[in-house]
Amino acid sequence: MHLIRNIICVLSVLSCHITSAQREFNECDSTFYSLNSDTSIVAGKRQLYILTNSNLFPLFDFTTTDPNEYIRDFDILKPNLWYAVVGSRYIGSPTQLYKSTNQGQSWDLDTNHFNADNVGLLSPAFLRSINNVQHLGGDTIVMFMHYYESGIIYSTDAGATWTKWFDNLITHYQGMLECDNKYYIFGYEGDAFRPWMFGIDKSLLFTTDSAGAWNSFSNISNHPRCSTSNDTINCIYASTSLSRCATYNYFKSFIDSICTPLVVPNLEKEIFQIYPNPTEQFLTIKSPSSEPSRITIYNALGEIATNYAVKKIGREINLDVTNQPQGIYFIRIECKGSLHNFKYIKKQS
Repeated sequence: MHLIRNIICVLSVLSCHITSAQREFNECDSTFYSLNSDTSIVAGKRQLYILTNSNLFPLFDFTTTDPNEYIRDFDILKPNLWYAVVGSRYIGSPTQLYKSTNQGQSWDLDTNHFNADNVGLLSPAFLRSINNVQHLGGDTIVMFMHYYESGIIYSTDAGATWTKWFDNLITHYQGMLECDNKYYIFGYEGDAFRPWMFGIDKSLLFTTDSAGAWNSFSNISNHPRCSTSNDTINCIYASTSLSRCATYNYFKSFIDSICTPLVVPNLEKEIFQIYPNPTEQFLTIKSPSSEPSRITIYNALGEIATNYAVKKIGREINLDVTNQPQGIYFIRIECKGSLHNFKYIKKQS
């Protein structure tokens, strides 16, 4: 029922607040990750599926012999870097990190984070219990670890090596939300502490823990006393009656309400003309006023397509896409510091 519910949300474009992470056993254990406007990867409780043109196809099965284990997190960081965290419904228990480099066709255990730097006297259990994997862009990945003795580790080389940022007791770190020039770190509730969130300047990301700036709860350090006090100035609290997914939605809604909205005018039709669409051989991009500085074409998997020839005549650019396989493609046009995205269909020549 959870899987069917979320598929209905995708197809009808309802305002179901579903994310590619923040999953909970029997509560919101089916989510989707959009590859493009026509194709999504659906993460059920234990299996991945491809949803395309309203058709659902199995992709990979993570079912184990333990009925309490499920896909606790699923993320597509890059076209050829997918992660899945499989573990028990019981928080703080061991998890397995799986990595795929071929769009989910096959998966390998990834244990690079077991060798994270700067772990000090942390127990091995800390590095073997993943709450959430989060991609900050480029090759930077953050993982939120363990329960009660919880912390954050990060990688700046796409998961090849890891370093502990900080850890604390009486916490259950889960992720970060972005708002203007700040990141907001949030955690879920646990024994004797509430779910909470606090903000830091982006310049503090991955800064060292000098003088206990992170590994302490203090209103004069970088980490306020969210868990051990009622600090309504530096901390945002959610109700303890909410599920973990509802807690995440509460924090996300709060951030959406305080952030400066990013308004990008939809000027594509006024600036660019792209035709014919669908096309069999040639695609023309015409700009009446400004020349594009860069044009990038992606296939339906988000991979850069390179098998086309470019001929430029003034502000008209002709692309020979004869040799491209048939399918859906996306064009990103950079012009005067703005990005404009279009979709076209390549038909069989």
